Amino acid sequence: MSELTVDVWIPQALEQVFTAFVDPFQLRRWYGAPPGCHRTGADGDVAPGEPFRVELIDAKGVPFAQLGRILSVEPGEGLVLEMAWEGGNLGRDTTRAAISLRPVDNGTRLEVCQGPFSSQEPLEAHRAYWKANLGRLARVAAGEAVPCFEEFWEESLGFVEPLGVAAYAVLAGLREAGAPPEAIAQLEETLYAHLTRLPEETARVLGAVLHARLNMDPEIQK
Repeated sequence: MSELTVDVWIPQALEQVFTAFVDPFQLRRWYGAPPGCHRTGADGDVAPGEPFRVELIDAKGVPFAQLGRILSVEPGEGLVLEMAWEGGNLGRDTTRAAISLRPVDNGTRLEVCQGPFSSQEPLEAHRAYWKANLGRLARVAAGEAVPCFEEFWEESLGFVEPLGVAAYAVLAGLREAGAPPEAIAQLEETLYAHLTRLPEETARVLGAVLHARLNMDPEIQK
């Protein structure tokens, strides 16, 4: 059995960093997803004794989940949680992770101590997991608008069929890039006015082309 320690310094005040733990809109932007994976939703709360479940998909779209329970919370100082996985490739160990925060050099020193792990493989997988998560945490605490898969996922639920989802992705991309709202509204009206006129067979073929292109692109599958 072995334990993992990860220690990082974040150039933001402790209050800002801790807020990113307790504010659900900030939390969903950084916590939960291993490298190459995405968070699609979560149930539960950051409160002592409360269980939680984070829904995820891997790079191939296969769903898995992180299961856990908040064991204790010390406001402004850190928290302790129990973690396990349902699917995925981070192992089958149930571990305890203690996250501590303290002010250092006009920033925040954050330390994660987690274990026990049954072998080195899941330990290293969790090292990469925390590196990815804490990297996003630093950006969120700094006020950066880190792209949130979960938010886009929820927003896109009303768009059906591959072409509808592709149209949503273009519109959301323009919005995130700062395009004027009136330009986006005009494009949205044009897209959906014409896409709805496509013959069903043509829509299916174009949807298949889109799906095949996405599956063939090595950059998308990373």
